[in-house]
Amino acid sequence: MLKAFINSVILFILLLINMGLFTWCVNQLLDQTPLNKKTLISPVQADASPQARKPIVYKGFARPITQKPIQNHSTHIASNPTHQGATLHKIVLHFQAGHIHIKQTERIKLENKLRSFDITISHGVRLLSGAAFSENSISSPQIAKLRSQNVARIIYPYTQTIKMYYRPSMEEGKVIVEFFELKTKNY
Repeated sequence: MLKAFINSVILFILLLINMGLFTWCVNQLLDQTPLNKKTLISPVQADASPQARKPIVYKGFARPITQKPIQNHSTHIASNPTHQGATLHKIVLHFQAGHIHIKQTERIKLENKLRSFDITISHGVRLLSGAAFSENSISSPQIAKLRSQNVARIIYPYTQTIKMYYRPSMEEGKVIVEFFELKTKNY
């Protein structure tokens, strides 16, 4: 039993020596062959061709994206949602041009009115956001959506039913907050 164990240990040591010798031989052979150094970009690849397209850069003023709602269209249906009651209160908030966060004075005004209105979960809120100037890569509807979301974060502790609407016909930077009483749906 001891002789078998010693033979297996010797065999394992010879195997390790054989693998080490084989690895050393391969490394010696590879060191003699010249290897091309790899670079990320060779100077020839970095040169641009004269036919390459130049990027189009618009250097102008930021302008609002205005959209006109479709009037008198065959698919246009005017309907009042059955789950919304009449508007109880209305607050008009103004944002600075290009900003998505509400001014501190407007925020205090909104919070004070929320406390005085006695808004509960049985009320709903409709946020109407006006057009905004397009800046950088953010389009006008995205800025309006971010403004509505910031106002909704303030209102959410009072009532959880908040609907946001984008109205490009409204003046820039204006957000209207309308409070209404929810009606029960009859199915």
